[in-house]
Order: sequence, then C-alpha cells, then structure tokens
Amino acid sequence: MSSYKSGEAFIEILNAHGVDKVFVNPGFEYLDVLSSVAFARTGGKKAPQLVLCLDESVAAAAAYGNYMVTGKPQAVLVHSEIGSLQLGANLQNLQWGRVPALIMAAYQDADARRALWNGQPHDQGGIVRNSVKYDRALRGDEDLHGAMAEAFRIACEAPAGPVYLSFPMSYLYKDIERREALPEKTAPLPAVDMGKLAEMAEILLAAKNPLLVSGHTGRHTPNVKAFTTLAETLGAMALTGYSWMNFPSNHPLCVGIEQIGGSRKLDAGYGEADAILAIDYDMPYVGSAPPPCPSAKILHIDTDPLTQGRLLWGRGADIFMKADAAEAIPALDSLLKEKMTGEKKAELAERSKRIAAENEGARQKWHEDARNQSCDDPISADYLCYCLNQAIDEDTIFLNHTLSHCASVTEQIVRTKPGTWFGCPSGAIGWASGAALGAASASPGKTVVAAMTDGGFVWGCPTSTFWTASHYKFPFLAVIFNNNGYGAIRGPQQEMLDIPPDGQFASESAVDFQIDYALTAQGAGAFGRTVARPEDIPPALEEALAAVRGGKPAVLNVHLAKK
Repeated sequence: MSSYKSGEAFIEILNAHGVDKVFVNPGFEYLDVLSSVAFARTGGKKAPQLVLCLDESVAAAAAYGNYMVTGKPQAVLVHSEIGSLQLGANLQNLQWGRVPALIMAAYQDADARRALWNGQPHDQGGIVRNSVKYDRALRGDEDLHGAMAEAFRIACEAPAGPVYLSFPMSYLYKDIERREALPEKTAPLPAVDMGKLAEMAEILLAAKNPLLVSGHTGRHTPNVKAFTTLAETLGAMALTGYSWMNFPSNHPLCVGIEQIGGSRKLDAGYGEADAILAIDYDMPYVGSAPPPCPSAKILHIDTDPLTQGRLLWGRGADIFMKADAAEAIPALDSLLKEKMTGEKKAELAERSKRIAAENEGARQKWHEDARNQSCDDPISADYLCYCLNQAIDEDTIFLNHTLSHCASVTEQIVRTKPGTWFGCPSGAIGWASGAALGAASASPGKTVVAAMTDGGFVWGCPTSTFWTASHYKFPFLAVIFNNNGYGAIRGPQQEMLDIPPDGQFASESAVDFQIDYALTAQGAGAFGRTVARPEDIPPALEEALAAVRGGKPAVLNVHLAKK
C-alpha cells in the first residue's frame, strides 16, 4: 500500500466532510497541514481555504457564522492548551447554537505537563468538556481517518454540536497509509410518531388561543414555508425565535421576533395561550416574555428533549416527540386538515383575522413611534433601527446580538426570507463581529450587517476580527449600539441592590469614557465612523454600506441614550 503525508490526508478528510473554510490560529503542530493546503490550492487541487484569525475566540465565532449560512460542518484549529483556553465563551455559543464544529489542538507530552494541584494527571480535554458533545485525546499510533470521521459524525448527529480532538505535537507530521476518506453515517432520527402527532392535533384544534414557537427550525430553508403553512392552517399566533428566521416577521400571524430580557417586554402571546407548540426550540438565555399560563398544554417537537439541559419554562412538555421537523411539520399540517370540519375552518378564519388586525396595529405603532423619535437627542435606538431597516434589502443577512436594545431591533427590522436573520442563543456577547465575519466568508456578493452592543464589540476582539475581514475581503457592517455603560448592573439591578445612584460603583458602571471604536476599526483596515446626531444616521448608513458593497468591512459607532 502507498503512503502519504498526514497533512495531505487531513485535507482529503476535510474535503470529504464538506468543509470549505478552516478557521485557524495555528501553532507549529500544524505546519505540515498548512503547507499541504498551500501546495494543494496553488496546484489547483481541492482544499479548504485557511482563514487566519488573530484570536481563537474569533475563529470559533467565525465558524458559527459560516455554519449559519452554509449548514456545513466546521473546522477550527488552535494551538495546544493555550489556544484551547483562548476559545473562551464562544465555545459555549457553539454548544448552545448546535453548531457541528470539529475543534483540534495538540497536547504536550507527559514530561512537559505533569500532575495537577490535586495529584491527578493533566487533562487538556477538561478545558472544554462542559461545552462539547465529545472530547478525545489521540495516541500517536491512532488512525487519523477513523478519529476525524468519528468526530465529525458525533458533531453532525442531531442534536449537533462542537467536538474536540487533541493529539501529540508530532502527530500530523508522519507518513500514513493512503486510503479513501469516507464520512461515517449519522444515526437517523426516529420516524414521526403518528399517534403522538394525532394527540397534538386534537389539543391544538381544541385550543382557543394556540401559540406556535420555533427556535432553529429555519436552519433548513424549506421548514420556513412549512411552518408558515402550519400556522395558517391553524389560524394561530406564531413567534419566530431569536436565533434563526423561522417565520416572516411581517406575516399577519407573526406576533414578533423573540426578544432577550433587558429590553421592553414582549408578551409574545404566552399570556393568553392555552396550548403552545414548540418546534426545535431552546429558550433564550435571558427570557423577556412572561412564562406560559400553568394550565397551558406544552407540545414539543425537537431532536433534544432536554434542550441543552434547560427544560422549557422549567416544566418540560405535556407531549414530547423526538423527530425531524422537516417530516413532523407537514405531517401535523395534514392531520389538522383531515380533522377539520367546515365549522372549525370558519372559526379559525375568524381567529386569523383577529390576530392579523392586532399584529398589524402593533407593527404600525412600533414604526410610528420610531419615526416620532427622529429628532431625539441622544439618538433613539428605535429610530436607528428604523433607518437601518430602510437601508437594507430583503436579501441582507442580519445578525443581532443586542441586549438592552433588543426590542428596538426585533420590532423595527423586518426579515422575510430564510437565512437572513441570525441571533446568538448563548450569553457570550463577544459573538456578533466574528459571526458576521464567518457569515460574510460564506456569502460573497451579499450584504452582511451585525447589530451589537459596545461591550460586545470590545469582547469580540475587534482588531483581530477586522484585520481578518479586511485581509480576506469578507466585508460586513458592524453597527454598535453604544450606550456607554454596563446595562446588566445598572437600572433595575441597581435599585434591586440598593446602590446609591451617585455612589462610586454606580458611577464606574456608567463607563462614561469614550473609546473611539471607529478609529479602532480604521486601524485594522476597516471603514469607521462615529454618529452622535439623529440626522446623520441615514447618510452614515449609506456611506458605510457603500464601503461594504465595495469589499471593505465597516463600523458605525452610534451613541445612544444611556439605558
């Protein structure tokens, strides 16, 4: 049998698993891989693009963003223990976002890394174990093909998530036996349980005010149309989740886009719902809407009954079914139509009209309120989002990771197409810039816009992110909702803790110093502009979007009222 370099095998394995980009902050353990990729690409052979990220947390966020657009498994390469530590909280984002990502790092031999404080042997996998589906330390004689194929299978098997492989420093330098790279088959989801589905149909038809909630169903484009049809059949309110575009936000039955706590409270239909159908749904890490009525029936269709270990509304479901939403939604829609009498159809049509009128009235008020704030100084977040919505088109990919201004974004930004809205389901706010970078890397020719907090911009490692975006020409617009302070420890929390408004802690938490975020962006090769007056928002957006469409990343640092 012939042999070849491990680096060449590595490329073939990534190709076989559909990996187009590798987000990397490398160490010397990857030199053979890096050179093999370079030789392959210069020689016209198929190989993924290596995207150098100057910080590992940016690499993790970029892999998330690339997955959101492509739906393909991801690869992240970091250096040893220190690179694994540097992944930081974006690793939890990968976990809660159900992102199938293979993370690889070398480990040092036992002579270089000895026992821990308690006498136990050093365990590099312990760094990541709370936030991955699987971790494994390979021995030097283990088969690369088998180890990577197994890791990708586990990562991609529903519910998907990140996995971690570590290996000896010299592992990827040896010659290995040449063989075909073949992905392992993932275990199929159970077939739709028609008995449970019939029970759900009966409950939904009997409900006076059913509510449909979907979390990440929209990761598969056809599900959006199927979910919309289901809501129309039932004449039910629909809430599209925070993380994906599952339902057109301007649809007559759409009560809104889910919000994160800290913003204005959106009832979202929970208060009046007597039956809730949750499909592929994880609750936001900080909820905004009130919990459902205790008597409401909870029906749950998902691949993960524990929803990442967080039971829905702390109580779980009355009926749970593990199934593929792509099969379950059309099947449930067919059952509803079979069971529906002419009288029931007329009743549901009237309910649809009532819901549509209520939702349209709410939307008109949101937009009217925003227009009425066009002269507010400091700038109103509602007006900023209203202008932003006017400046983008229906194909723009929009990422949202705002907190205290989340309601302004969800109420003003209209998304109607699958794959044009993404949010972070976890609490690590250094996500938006890196995720936008990853989305842009997968979307040549499309406009990518990310709304983020000022803290999120800082924690997103802007020099790293915008250097990579500039170097590889992965342009996107970052809009910073800059309220000059830590909202999490100000306002209601300050009152709850009885902190004097003029006290030292309250003063420090206001963060009144002004960092020139626009200048930070310019230093990394991006367009940057600060906006402090409402009349400057439209021309600033036009200028920044022109830069992005010309291939240059951009930052708008917008000063808002403190909140």
